Amino acid sequence: MATEATGGGGAAWSRFFALYTPAMKRFVQMIDYNHDPDDVVQQVYMHLVKILSERRYNAEKSRFRTFLKMLIRRQLIGIYRRDQSHGAEATVSLDDLPDTLVVQPDQGVALDLAWDKARHDAAVEHVLTKTALSAKTKAVYRAFVLEGKSAEEVCRQFGIDNNYLRQIKFRVEKAIALVEAELSDE
Repeated sequence: MATEATGGGGAAWSRFFALYTPAMKRFVQMIDYNHDPDDVVQQVYMHLVKILSERRYNAEKSRFRTFLKMLIRRQLIGIYRRDQSHGAEATVSLDDLPDTLVVQPDQGVALDLAWDKARHDAAVEHVLTKTALSAKTKAVYRAFVLEGKSAEEVCRQFGIDNNYLRQIKFRVEKAIALVEAELSDE
């Protein structure tokens, strides 16, 4: 569908979906606890294809990742409005809101930080599940970095020395940085 709408190559869209979908889902999960991230991401993709096919995205106005974050945010706002108009039970009581609603000046920074974390988490997951690293390398990285075990404990558990542990960490983090760079438009 995306390929037909935009005339882009199927392989490029497949690569885009494989890279961005996990980051987008994590981003939605971080800022919305009430809606299925798969549904939100699917709706965002439908809007994205339409916008790109109509050539409405302007790279001079914003970076792609900023554009994508705002597209996700707008999709969630649209969902909240539909929920409200259909009488869905509110997740926030009006009594809990202040008399004057103010947009915090650091809201953009908060969205950027959430996107960066989602992007990083998706890159880690991609490297640990979809790359040709050995099972031992992945297990060592998970134990040392993700589980926070001490270097001594990991070395003992896997029968490796500290230098090799550091090499594994460096190599995996380099691979993660490459995937993150693909998700970035800088």
